[in-house]
Amino acid sequence: QHLYIFPKTKTKMKLTDIIAVVSILILLSISLFFLWTNLPTEKVQFEEYKAQISNDPPLQSSQFFPNMRYSKKEITYSLSHLCSQKKQEDFVEATKILEQRTTLKFLQSQEEVDIEVTCSNISPQPEEEGHFIAGEGGPSLFINTSLYGIIISGKIALYRQETCPTPQIALHELLHALGFDHNSNEQSIMFPITSCKQKLDQFIIDEINDVYSQQSLPDLIVENIQATKVGRDINFEIIVLNQGLKKIENSSLELVVKNEVIRNFELGDIDIGA
Repeated sequence: QHLYIFPKTKTKMKLTDIIAVVSILILLSISLFFLWTNLPTEKVQFEEYKAQISNDPPLQSSQFFPNMRYSKKEITYSLSHLCSQKKQEDFVEATKILEQRTTLKFLQSQEEVDIEVTCSNISPQPEEEGHFIAGEGGPSLFINTSLYGIIISGKIALYRQETCPTPQIALHELLHALGFDHNSNEQSIMFPITSCKQKLDQFIIDEINDVYSQQSLPDLIVENIQATKVGRDINFEIIVLNQGLKKIENSSLELVVKNEVIRNFELGDIDIGA
């Protein structure tokens, strides 16, 4: 008889086997997650949101468009070298009259300006490019931001000779460039036919002070949102509007759920009315 004695051994897993098992578990987990997130589910349509933008015009206004104004209270202007000394002095005097009775300030400049003042012996045609329908003065470009009619640029053509001791024509055309239309009051500076007895209306002064009472700041609103949810994914389209008086730089949008920021979207610069 022979007696065989075998040594007791332990089975050991190789490192490569462990890695293989872990890899399989990871792949299985990923597959299950992908399957769970992509299971056919019913599409959920969220209720569309539209901002209720209020744009109530002043109770009394003779402007071409409600709440017309330049973006700042400091309005720059240029005077053509073709203007006579008298016409230049009349226009400067008209700006001083408004500065004394309103919050506006006028600064003469030869660079890019808000109002361009030209002089000619010929009346501009109403349809001439760069002139408002009022005729010889008015906004030549403006943007409707829903809150304001922002005047980007204005033009004035002082072609008529002043016959009054006060700058009636220059003041009339300057008010056109500020967005004011004619009115039916014969004693008003904005009556279509100029006379030396006409005065600057108090309600025009009040309206200028009111519309320029707001600071020149950006004002972003969420104007419209449409969203749908499929499974765990949400798709949305959003419109953000700058209805303020100034361009905003480096703006961003945060998506927040239960006080947690899910994602930040860089919107960049948004111009007035964009």
